Amino acid sequence: MAVIIRKNIKFGDQDILSKVFEPSGVLSKEDRLRAERLDNLLGSRIPEIADEVLKEVPDKVDIVRRWHTFGKKVRLIVEDQNLVLQSDIDNMLIWQAIWQYLPQTMMPERTNIEKPYSDKQHKRQDHLSLCYELSNFSWNEASWIRRWAFVHEITARPSLLRDKRIFLTLGDCISNQPAYPTIDVFREIMKNLVKGFPTKKYRDSTVLSDDEIYSRVSKAVNNAISP
Repeated sequence: MAVIIRKNIKFGDQDILSKVFEPSGVLSKEDRLRAERLDNLLGSRIPEIADEVLKEVPDKVDIVRRWHTFGKKVRLIVEDQNLVLQSDIDNMLIWQAIWQYLPQTMMPERTNIEKPYSDKQHKRQDHLSLCYELSNFSWNEASWIRRWAFVHEITARPSLLRDKRIFLTLGDCISNQPAYPTIDVFREIMKNLVKGFPTKKYRDSTVLSDDEIYSRVSKAVNNAISP
């Protein structure tokens, strides 16, 4: 129900870095203690995770695998219901709590460290939540993604992630192409997939057979590559 975020609070003519419980409001003693335990764990574990990831995936070229690995490790913390509640995930405060302990060596390129992470949590720019969503798949299932921009495109369409078969079939269809799609082609594939799985009509795509899933996904990919 709460996390601790460090913020610069103005006292007189000075800005002092202070611990703030978020979201604001009255907290029970239990919630405050849980937030303290989480903060202590993040303070020690997030720098360790960053070091582990950089050692396991040192090559910046393999950036998708690096962030997938990070997401897998962070997922172990986020899914500990003794420390993190679903509301902490839904209001995205958990990612602010994690970001404040992320070493600069692990931060995405061109990150403006002076800008609060809360300012980045708009228009699918919440990098850590994207890592978390991607880590819902094993690396074998997600390894077809070679560009981080593709992660943005996929996660911007949650309906395509609700049924794992769509994601896996998309990976198979793209892997079988003679050339890897450009970002523009991939965006066309995404648009075609949204048409193939309209939210209102196929909100629950699990009612569709595997053959129907394959037919719709392959059509979306082929029409984008060979319009």
